[in-house]
Amino acid sequence: MQSWPRVLGLFPLNYFSISFAMAFSKFYFAVQQRLRLSQNQNTANKSRHHHDIVRPPVTTVLDAKNNKGLNFTIEERQSLQVHGLFPAAFRTMQEQVFAVAANFHARATKIGRYRYLRSLRKRHERLYFRFLSEHLEDVLPVIYTPTVGVACTIFGMIFRGPMGLYVTKNDRGHVAEVLRNWPEPDIKAVCVTDGERILGLGDLGANGMGITVGKLELYTALSCVPPHHLLPVCLDVGTNNEELLADPMYIGTRDKRLRGKKYDELVDEFMQAVVQTWGRRTLIHFEDFATPNAFKLIERYQHKYCCFNDDIQGTAAVGLAGLLAVERVTKKKLDKHVIVFAGAGSAAMGVAGLLVKELKSRNLDEKQIAKNIYVFDQNGLIVKSRTDVAPPIQPYVKDMPHIKALDEVVEKVKPSILIGATSMTGLFSEKILRCMAANNERPAIFAFSNPTSKAECTAEQAYNFTEGRALFSAGSPFPPVTVNGKRLTPGQANNCFAFPGIGLGAMAAYAKTIPDEIFLVAAHTLAGYPEEEAMASGRIYPKATEAKDVALTIAVAVAQYLFDNDLAQVYPVPENVCEFIVANLYELCNGDSLVVPWKYPDLPTVPFTEGYNIPPEDIKISF
Repeated sequence: MQSWPRVLGLFPLNYFSISFAMAFSKFYFAVQQRLRLSQNQNTANKSRHHHDIVRPPVTTVLDAKNNKGLNFTIEERQSLQVHGLFPAAFRTMQEQVFAVAANFHARATKIGRYRYLRSLRKRHERLYFRFLSEHLEDVLPVIYTPTVGVACTIFGMIFRGPMGLYVTKNDRGHVAEVLRNWPEPDIKAVCVTDGERILGLGDLGANGMGITVGKLELYTALSCVPPHHLLPVCLDVGTNNEELLADPMYIGTRDKRLRGKKYDELVDEFMQAVVQTWGRRTLIHFEDFATPNAFKLIERYQHKYCCFNDDIQGTAAVGLAGLLAVERVTKKKLDKHVIVFAGAGSAAMGVAGLLVKELKSRNLDEKQIAKNIYVFDQNGLIVKSRTDVAPPIQPYVKDMPHIKALDEVVEKVKPSILIGATSMTGLFSEKILRCMAANNERPAIFAFSNPTSKAECTAEQAYNFTEGRALFSAGSPFPPVTVNGKRLTPGQANNCFAFPGIGLGAMAAYAKTIPDEIFLVAAHTLAGYPEEEAMASGRIYPKATEAKDVALTIAVAVAQYLFDNDLAQVYPVPENVCEFIVANLYELCNGDSLVVPWKYPDLPTVPFTEGYNIPPEDIKISF
């Protein structure tokens, strides 16, 4: 090795050359020393230079879909180059669920718990859904009604980043381009709202995104549909809510709602863009559209696309299931019951429409069916003298004097089933409930309106004013009530008992369309789920903790119907539909983060020698 004085001789002798030579010699010595050290290490320890290691991007390892947190083993942490980013402790997934539960219950308010769960999903997706699945009774009122309604009212304040896609009215002509911006390539279901009728809260515009996110999370938590197959969408067509338009925190298009032909054209373009982007097999779930648009869209698209409206058809399946359960408890045929619908919106008319289809399947004519069905809206009983009756309500018009008060209607027609879907808190007064009890041994009372603050009556009122004899169910959860020493648990007539199973069955079978018969199948399956003991006690719907089993049971029944009626696009038809569905469900436990290596034999080699024939010069190799 040359010494630095000899190196110096390579350069002219001046101040600059001497300084440069000295610096160069130091660099030279350092390189030589590093080479000797490296050679020694390679010989002794067989180690590699740090720049030889292929490092997976930390952002990929810690992405919400991949992140296992303290459930990463030490080997995984070292191999994935995240060792040191976590403390030394290892937690099983069940221990992680326990930690999440502790954090969840430490929040004093439900909206605080909602925000905690939102942040959890951003960090640990699989752990999030595992927690939801195991703590349904606690979590449902937070990620779904009633708390999700509160979250939507303050959505601009709690918004932290992309949760779905916003398609605005200014995107007309470019909707497909917007859809292609979603990073997941294999979408199987889209939940879409225009935010005009969010629960019982009215027009919340772009804040309605919270509803579509919550709905799709229940697809994963209850029916184990992989979350990367699901896309929440908000059609931001403006809002007529003056408070939102004046709110500096509002995140949507600050303009009046798009109406008429331009609105229809935007929805048409959206439907076509979904099919163009992800195929005709994609399920489109309509959510919280105002009643006129909700009915119009179902009429236009039901037999052209794989789609359904949860507010109309999902509610109808749950509502009819409740009516079939009342039939079981009272031993009285549905056509013999007198039913009053308080409310003439999408939910009430959805239930009424499916009830009519059920009774038609029993060979009853329309006149017999409509005889005992009464509809009451904000202007009173629907009768012939009224000129403001919408087409979906026409079959239930009665030839009798107009009655403006609901209590007078109840006294006059003596219903055995009273269904509320009005968002009018306390509509079912003490007088009405006592009248129901006076005329029926087991009066059936359904307070469908959401959230809880909008319910037509509480469970306590329903039980206390009927001496504990009511068959009471509500759209939102109510706590148990004790009457005369007997503990009564109200049922929850919640759409979460229907749409996850319907959606899973449709996705599994790649449904061409979703006819009304599917909702009859779901209703009968749901009605048959509660055991006789629960029915006798007055609880006519399953418990929240049974929602996962209900979803799978309905999914199998729905898929079987689709296969049997040539409405599926899966070939060949699976021999066991249940096994076929279960095989493709989302796993709620962490797997190995590393590929498990397998042994491979030592392959023979042929060494290169000096006699190796190089290809002739006339053979040209083009690269």
